[in-house]
Amino acid sequence: MSHGVMPFAVSLPQIRKVVGSRSKSLLLELREEFEDELQEDHEEVDEANEDDEFDPELPLDDALRHLIMDEERWDYEGAKYGYAIELICSFYGEFLANEHWSGMRLTWAETVNDVLVEAGVPAEIFSIFNHLLYRGSPVDIPEIDDFPFIGYVTLTEIPAVLTELTDERFATIAHEDADEIRLSLEQVREWLETCQRDKSDLVCFYY
Repeated sequence: MSHGVMPFAVSLPQIRKVVGSRSKSLLLELREEFEDELQEDHEEVDEANEDDEFDPELPLDDALRHLIMDEERWDYEGAKYGYAIELICSFYGEFLANEHWSGMRLTWAETVNDVLVEAGVPAEIFSIFNHLLYRGSPVDIPEIDDFPFIGYVTLTEIPAVLTELTDERFATIAHEDADEIRLSLEQVREWLETCQRDKSDLVCFYY
């Protein structure tokens, strides 16, 4: 099965401010904005809970309420909180073009990550895995066992990353899929350049 990276240019200070804000008006806005998504999820959860009443699933709407209203989280439902964070990022941020990171298997991310290492990009400065996929949620939520993977690059980290993702470095890539890898890396660079221009952070969700 193929998945994709969903990138957002968004202010993390703003996201961290609204999570736990206990703003009823904001919760209402979010529910209105994502009414279709929340309703679809509720129907799926209701169906699942009919089959397993002893281990109930958490509706996405409830996860969203827990985050905004600073209510107790369900420890085993980290994934729902991850998707709720994505809704909040979508509400406050800008979804970035991802055609070179959609319809892809995780092995493609592994390939691009390996190429970055071989090209000499220090992993502590930037790594597909360490920063975009496995870094974790930028706000505190229960551990996620599966999807979504979450990662981010902060605005203050972006300049150092951009000094590494250069055309000169991309030109050294020696791989049978070099052209496709360059396109993927150029798109990551475009995400970071957009964030730098807009004074935003980059937050990514993979599922």
